[in-house]
Amino acid sequence: MIAVRRWIGFAALFTLTAAFSAAGAQTPARGYLRLSARDSSNVPIPGAEFTVTRGLRDVVAHGTTDDNGLGFASFDAKDSLDLQVTLRKIGFARTDHFFEGAPFDTSVVMLVAAHSDAASLGAVKITAQRDLKTASYDITADEIAESNQTLLDGFDIVKKMRPDMLTSRGGCKTGVQNVWVNGKRIIYPLPANTIAAQRARVGLPPRARFTYAAVSVLTDIQPEHIQELIYKDCFDHSMAVVGSQDALFIVLKPGIGYERGVGSYVDDTPARP
Repeated sequence: MIAVRRWIGFAALFTLTAAFSAAGAQTPARGYLRLSARDSSNVPIPGAEFTVTRGLRDVVAHGTTDDNGLGFASFDAKDSLDLQVTLRKIGFARTDHFFEGAPFDTSVVMLVAAHSDAASLGAVKITAQRDLKTASYDITADEIAESNQTLLDGFDIVKKMRPDMLTSRGGCKTGVQNVWVNGKRIIYPLPANTIAAQRARVGLPPRARFTYAAVSVLTDIQPEHIQELIYKDCFDHSMAVVGSQDALFIVLKPGIGYERGVGSYVDDTPARP
């Protein structure tokens, strides 16, 4: 009888332990973010909304900074992954930062947001339509994120959201011939192969024009890494630099690097003092 009771007790303990193990296995691994938001004068920014996103639109966490400009958020993190935290508050420019989220780890991020001059015009209601050239030749991170279209890369953005960059509004027949990333002109010495050229043209009007360099660079840049795209057509003489006409200027978000043949990536190299 004693042996039977011992066996029953052991079985109950084993069952309880297995239950706890199963519960632990079902609990998703969490990653954590500690955020500090300050302005350029090192003054805390309270009441700022922040979102943590995976990719372009997959919001995994959000929150608001407290009176000390501090915020905290947790998110599912089965594996290490690149995430973006975006800070917004009226009176301040949108601020982005990429970081690596890891399970059972806490990432500490400090954001410095610049004051926005547009805040002083908050009481003014703007009724004028947006300049057509600007609307056709410029696109920002907010517009990209708000689009309901499937955007796989930078070329997808131009192709679906700003096709005028490839055909020009003023009669240019050149489209995008030159491409710049963060102020550096990117030159590819090799011509496009037939398959790549045909794939790039799917869904575009016959008069669309672009070079192999433009397609190669744009397809290697992730949509969430883009801060702004600006196109200057053949009539634009605002920059006295070779390759600045029929040119697409790509501005990447802070913390994002680019390498030809590799593409855009989160640059975790410490900044030099």
